[in-house]
Amino acid sequence: MNPTNPYRNTGLIFSLYLPVISSCLILSLGIFDGKQANADEIKKVIQSNNYSLNLKSATKEKVRIAILDFDFSSVSNPNLLSVLQGGSKGVSDMLVNRLVKNGNFVVLERSQIEAILREQNLGDSGRVDAGTAAQIGRILGVEAVIIGSVTQFDIQQRRSGGGFLGFGASSSDTDAYVKLNIRVVNTTTSEILFVAEGNGNDSQSDTQVSVLGFGGGASTSNEGRLLTKATEKAIDQVITELNNKSTDLASLPKTLPSVDAAVADATGNTVILNKGKSDGYRVGMKISIERVTKQVKDPTTGKVIRNITQKLGMIELVEVDATSSVGKIITGGKFKVGDIAKPTQ
Repeated sequence: MNPTNPYRNTGLIFSLYLPVISSCLILSLGIFDGKQANADEIKKVIQSNNYSLNLKSATKEKVRIAILDFDFSSVSNPNLLSVLQGGSKGVSDMLVNRLVKNGNFVVLERSQIEAILREQNLGDSGRVDAGTAAQIGRILGVEAVIIGSVTQFDIQQRRSGGGFLGFGASSSDTDAYVKLNIRVVNTTTSEILFVAEGNGNDSQSDTQVSVLGFGGGASTSNEGRLLTKATEKAIDQVITELNNKSTDLASLPKTLPSVDAAVADATGNTVILNKGKSDGYRVGMKISIERVTKQVKDPTTGKVIRNITQKLGMIELVEVDATSSVGKIITGGKFKVGDIAKPTQ
């Protein structure tokens, strides 16, 4: 419940208690076809009147996003990137890992993004703009793409102190500064939905004392650690902004998966596919089931370049996990293992 808006979840609470209310009404009547109502009969009535509770539909589906590698063209000292694990890809990797742990979004794996970039020759010309990002996102089957820039990635050092008659003390301060910004792009319209900025810094102080030329104290330098911590702080600020917008992002029009599935099992009215949430399949999606009737091959290489298919019918997905989907037949039938399943809406 949201303490600032006690009525926000009224609809959800009502849907949760609707089966109970229905049962109470039936019990109060005490009549079911002239007999005393019992638990099995009440259950049948509730199911027949579509009062079955569906918790999946009560929860908004998470938005699917892809995160492209950050741009470092504005950084004053690119050599510092070598101290960050992963180099220039380290920042985007850190953002991906944090968002996955956060759990508010479905984040596409880097391997899928890199495969599309290689296949389509996208992003090789340099900085990716909103139009190119949207094109990449549509191919990947995500609703939003995050493109970002690191505008500051610096180490600054300050030294102070002095000595007198062989006695002295000196101190050094090392500061790491990281600033980054992101743009979230709607893959349907190529519109930049919003921007967010993150700033992070981390510091280390060392002191040395010398007596008659002999010194003691600490003097260390760990630029990689400082820059990593500063980057994590900047990313945390960006994630806070993303979380604040997660509800708005979840309402974006859903894109169709770019990968066709195959029928893994067809028994009665139930069809199981070999693709699931990781490929963009979701509950309620309509899938066209088709059978390959002819394969067209490249005459020079012998590779299949096109499948000619015959439409057999349509299913609607009712259950989806990470790697598979379950659908119910709404038209057609006689599906077989290996038939192609193409998302249509």
